Amino acid sequence: MQEAPATTTATTSTIKHDLHYFDFVRGWAAVLVFFHHAAILGGGPAWLTGDRVGAEAVNAFMFASGFLIHYQCVTSSAYDGLRSRWGIRNFYLRRFFRIAPAYYVTLAAALLLSHWLGEARMAIGEVVPASRTSMERYFIGDYLGNAAMHLSFAFGLLPQYAYSTPLPDWSLGLEMQFYLLFPLFHALLRGRFLGGMLCLLGVFLLARVGLKLAGIEYPMPSLLALKFHNFAAGMVVAHLFTTRASWRDAAPVVVLTLAFLGIGERSLVMPAVLLFSLWFLCSPARHAVFLKAVLARLFAHRSSSLLADLSYSVYIVHLLFMLPVFAVVARHTNGSTPAWVVASVALLALVAAVSWAMYRWVELPGIALGKRLLTRAPARRDDKFAGA
Repeated sequence: MQEAPATTTATTSTIKHDLHYFDFVRGWAAVLVFFHHAAILGGGPAWLTGDRVGAEAVNAFMFASGFLIHYQCVTSSAYDGLRSRWGIRNFYLRRFFRIAPAYYVTLAAALLLSHWLGEARMAIGEVVPASRTSMERYFIGDYLGNAAMHLSFAFGLLPQYAYSTPLPDWSLGLEMQFYLLFPLFHALLRGRFLGGMLCLLGVFLLARVGLKLAGIEYPMPSLLALKFHNFAAGMVVAHLFTTRASWRDAAPVVVLTLAFLGIGERSLVMPAVLLFSLWFLCSPARHAVFLKAVLARLFAHRSSSLLADLSYSVYIVHLLFMLPVFAVVARHTNGSTPAWVVASVALLALVAAVSWAMYRWVELPGIALGKRLLTRAPARRDDKFAGA
């Protein structure tokens, strides 16, 4: 399957409409992570406390990231298809300034407040025994080492730092590893997508097996080898979406990715997400036109766009507020479900307000700074993606 530039009229005229789907995925995945943690810390419904609930929500983030990064690198003139130094430099600049500013602000708060947050976490554990956990990431022994590893985003590489702050930031280290290696992935996939994807999935599977045989365990799956299959699923959908490959050509890479998703997650959720995404984004428009139109209107609802804008900040800041609030709520409500619902909804409103402020005054300025630092294409070179 040869990869072609995604400059067709069909793609450019429908992409904003189609990408509402990923606004929906990112926004509501963040809400699901929020309520998953609220259920654990506040004694909420049992169905929300299961490990799979939070894991699948984060998997959906990775899936959306795999799609969006691959799509942008194929279509954006600023990246030059990652074929040149200036295109790769621009890619790294955009990715860093999209993630780092809000994370650094939140990380500073988490490290400064870690002892207080740890006391809140212990108070919750006394009321909700099932929520008890290791306290090492709250009562931090090596502040300087922790700060250095997290500022560099290298923390996900080492088990001892993978889950060593009060934040759910293990997935950010994972995301940065994906960004770092993506130009290499893109170069490998540029020729034969099926063969390249088989190679990548196989290499990371072997790495996972090697880690298991060596007895190396991570407290959270913060190493790219442990979660690459979710990013790969999004990349596959982006490739099929931009090339408009025939279903006959698409079948081998879809089956391959489904197999690795099944091996990697031992769950049917992400395979189902992949198949739904292929149907909604890549199947011929004549298939289930009415149902697709209804779903498109649902995905395009203003709530999805708002939640997508806030999703990153909601994800990284919510525990800073949730821990002290539930330390008080759990003690005074004694596990009452109505009280948990009221407290969780009120807390979500508070976190959303803080996240909006983070988005408005930290994330957007960071994105703008990244754009100002971009390098323009050399004047002597034709831009292959002009007008994309």
